[in-house]
Amino acid sequence: MDRESFERLTESGAFVPSGPFVTDSQEWETPIPFDEISTPDFPTESLPGTLSSFVESVSESTQTPEEMAGILSLGVLATAFQSKFTVEITPDWKEPLCLYCVAVAPPGERKTAVISALTKPVYEYEAEQREIEAVEIAQNQTERALLEKALEAAKNSTTKGKGNFAEKRAEALELSAQLAQFKDMHPFRLLADDTTPEKLVDLMDMQGGCITVCSAEGGVFDSMAGRYEKGANFDVYLKGHAGDMIVVDRIGRRTNSIPDPRLTMLLTIQPEVLSGLMENTTFRGRGLCGRFLYAMCKSKVGYREISPAPVPDHVRAEYRAFVRRILSTQWSGIIRLSPEADEIRKEYQGYIEKKLGDEWECMRDWGGKITGAMVRIAALMHAAEVQGNPAETPISPEVMAGATSIAEFLSAHAVVAYQIMGADEEYESARYLWRRIGSTGQDEMSKRDLFRLCKGRFKRVEDMEPALQTLINMGYVREIEIATGGRPTKKLLINPCDKRAKRDRRGLADGR
Repeated sequence: MDRESFERLTESGAFVPSGPFVTDSQEWETPIPFDEISTPDFPTESLPGTLSSFVESVSESTQTPEEMAGILSLGVLATAFQSKFTVEITPDWKEPLCLYCVAVAPPGERKTAVISALTKPVYEYEAEQREIEAVEIAQNQTERALLEKALEAAKNSTTKGKGNFAEKRAEALELSAQLAQFKDMHPFRLLADDTTPEKLVDLMDMQGGCITVCSAEGGVFDSMAGRYEKGANFDVYLKGHAGDMIVVDRIGRRTNSIPDPRLTMLLTIQPEVLSGLMENTTFRGRGLCGRFLYAMCKSKVGYREISPAPVPDHVRAEYRAFVRRILSTQWSGIIRLSPEADEIRKEYQGYIEKKLGDEWECMRDWGGKITGAMVRIAALMHAAEVQGNPAETPISPEVMAGATSIAEFLSAHAVVAYQIMGADEEYESARYLWRRIGSTGQDEMSKRDLFRLCKGRFKRVEDMEPALQTLINMGYVREIEIATGGRPTKKLLINPCDKRAKRDRRGLADGR
């Protein structure tokens, strides 16, 4: 992170100094703590009215930040509509309506309570549908079993020469044709918990190609990472988001063929799950990290109300009715943008394109997908609010403006997520330098001494310079020239006065 980037982030509010930033004064000021980054609040007002009210009430009831319920509420909309609609941006650019939504918060932040409140009506609807279809599914399974037994009997009779051979042969062929065309019914599913990639493909195949992975833990990331290294099918997480056809052939099992897969994720995870994800070259190289929409939740621990107001009964009832309505809709088709909404899309896409060539260089995989995600979100909110078939009414500029506000929220939080994941090399190198400085306990040192401490990471002193400049910009060290009677020498002074800086130095030195 060079000085210009640092100043740009400071002016935009991405970094919030805990004290005045001073470079030339003789007085030391509080340095900018690593990872102390300001992120905007979730624009709850952009959500459909009923959903907005419930997000606010759940956040108040659970004493959690609105970004947690806000990001997960988008996943509820995707669960309802991903199997029914796509959104057309241009004739050659269509997006499915699935989303990968992740709320990131430390332990003890009541993540389970929030995700349970939002998904309870979905589970209720799922259970009711299974009960309604139970008899029909049982009959379907019995019919398949009878066909299989009849075919086996016909084949045995034919091979053993019992009865008229031609008739038995024709019967066997007819039964085999019926079995080939037989459509199996499966218990209705909308949500699945942590599952293996192989099982996930089976579940999607059983449910017409669509399902949502919903979990209050980060096990799905462990499954992705560990199982892929052992040769498991990683494509389901990539193709399920993009809507690309999935075909899986396995020995001893029938082929999975899903022409239009749709996979949504509602996940709440701890920050350490993100840490080091960029070190997994598969995750980053194949674009998995860029598919997630991150909400870095601000902790309220220490400031929570002891007896907060519960969710009002009428708000809970309205949300339940809202979820049941969007889940049961029979409309389907292609949602399109109004000319005014498309102008907003074009303007925002141009704005993002400039970022990709500049400050988002370290997260181009994510930035390249945010415009598509924004249009998906707009289509979901449109489908939830519009009267009649959403495919017959274009997305309004008001809905697109709301989706843009959400995209801006997501962009700021993605910057933080990528820093935690170690995508910003100079920032991480600066953190490394500070850890090495802290290990010495010194108040000053030469640049050459610092280089010797870090020689395993940097090949030349010049390679260390960008990270050192970041430390200087953040107020941790100061470079000065000392007169020696000959050629002046340069020294690095370590910020000596701030207690928090010293605590950070000890913590980083200990690896905390």
